[in-house]
Amino acid sequence: MKTLGHLFIEQILLEPGREWVKTAGVWHFLRASSGAAYWLGGNQCRPLAEGEMLVITPAAEGLVRASQIGKAVFHAFSFAPDVLCGFFTVLERHLLDTGEANGFEKVRCLPSTHPVTLKFTALANSSLRPDSLAQRVEALSLVAALFDEEIARHRSPASPGTSAQDRFTELVARMPDTELIRYSPGQLARLCGCSVRHFNRLFRDSFGTSTRARQTELRLLKARQLLGASDQKIRQIAADTGYRNLSLFNALFKRRFGATPSEWRHKATAGNSDTQT
Repeated sequence: MKTLGHLFIEQILLEPGREWVKTAGVWHFLRASSGAAYWLGGNQCRPLAEGEMLVITPAAEGLVRASQIGKAVFHAFSFAPDVLCGFFTVLERHLLDTGEANGFEKVRCLPSTHPVTLKFTALANSSLRPDSLAQRVEALSLVAALFDEEIARHRSPASPGTSAQDRFTELVARMPDTELIRYSPGQLARLCGCSVRHFNRLFRDSFGTSTRARQTELRLLKARQLLGASDQKIRQIAADTGYRNLSLFNALFKRRFGATPSEWRHKATAGNSDTQT
């Protein structure tokens, strides 16, 4: 089993009448390569034509079922924004984490002629190894091509204004998400030239949560990424993500992810070993 969100393209073969069920918590991209199949979700039963592409958000519920008359083949990959800490800006991560609340359809079907579908087709048929860095970069560029227009729609246009709101909008549109955890609310407020109270109000109005709560979430996501990608001691990872109190870090991590940092690392290591065997 591959680590979620690592953008590996795989081929899915469904025998007649068999089903593919989405994984919770990630975006899925599926292209119908051959055969007949259906998307079944809620009250929807939609036939999938060869060459069409499904984009499925984490909030969607449903499955893909092959027709009873023959097998169906798909090319697919999953994408989890939270494993790419530091790649997205504060605004971009918010929109990807809450896409369905910001205009993204829960399940979107792209025709075979859509530019993103054509890009996926070319990538699936390329000579790049499915587990190569080059292939993953191309898959990530496919994700960016699909979401960039939607994300741009939610960005406020550039403005010569000098209000705190203008400066706040510019800040969250440009600041990498992991940069947010480096600053205290007071420092962030000074960057916007306003009081801490006003900054916190602007933040809550834009993101539906407090500055502190969002910083805690990003710290824990970064810690989870470090646990899976390095052999640093847990105490050092806690310190690197802003926690001097190891007990507090362990408690917050378990509350968020349902396992202690050491338990999560053990599962991640076991999963990577399974992938390599």
